[in-house]
Amino acid sequence: MSVPEMDGPWLQSGDVLLCFGDSLTAAGDGYVKMLQENLEPRGIRIINAGLGGDKTPAALTRLKSDVLDRKPTAVSIFFGNNDAIIGRGIWRDEPVISPLTFEENLKWIVHLCRLHGGIRKFSICTITSRHEGKLYSDFGDIRREYCLAARRAADAMNTCLVPLDAVFDELREKNYAKLSPEGLLYTRDGLHLNAEGNRIAADAMLRAWHMI
Repeated sequence: MSVPEMDGPWLQSGDVLLCFGDSLTAAGDGYVKMLQENLEPRGIRIINAGLGGDKTPAALTRLKSDVLDRKPTAVSIFFGNNDAIIGRGIWRDEPVISPLTFEENLKWIVHLCRLHGGIRKFSICTITSRHEGKLYSDFGDIRREYCLAARRAADAMNTCLVPLDAVFDELREKNYAKLSPEGLLYTRDGLHLNAEGNRIAADAMLRAWHMI
């Protein structure tokens, strides 16, 4: 997948970065806080627009109030954790969001921000490629198709890509012996990142953005 050529850091002093996502973004002690600690001393303001349980169809309905009206200069888009699981298991009462629908929704988020907000800097993060623990036993590799969808959306819309799937795959293989008895390594419940997982995610974003 192509990533826009960058002559230097993706963000500069004076930029306002809005992090748009679900509960992984909304977490008060998660990766957004770590981004704030790294970027705000450099003059880059961070806005947390995460919402627990959010999925891309619902995210589109709050695009104006939570993104456009806040006038960011850059948007980091990190969805898929709920899109990939909804309509299955204990969430079977909601409609399934297919990988193709997920991909198109990501493209619409970028398109509408460009069209109505004049925003020019976008980053799309893949989710990690698999659940951990019991959730992996229940759902297997279902998340991989959503990672590929996010990569296609980033390619089609010429945005920066943060390949969290590849980053976590490499680390999981290297540190497999450290799995907890419940099969957990970088999440606290199979889905939500633990402290180490959040640190890895924040670091991967900063590296993809040429900020470190």
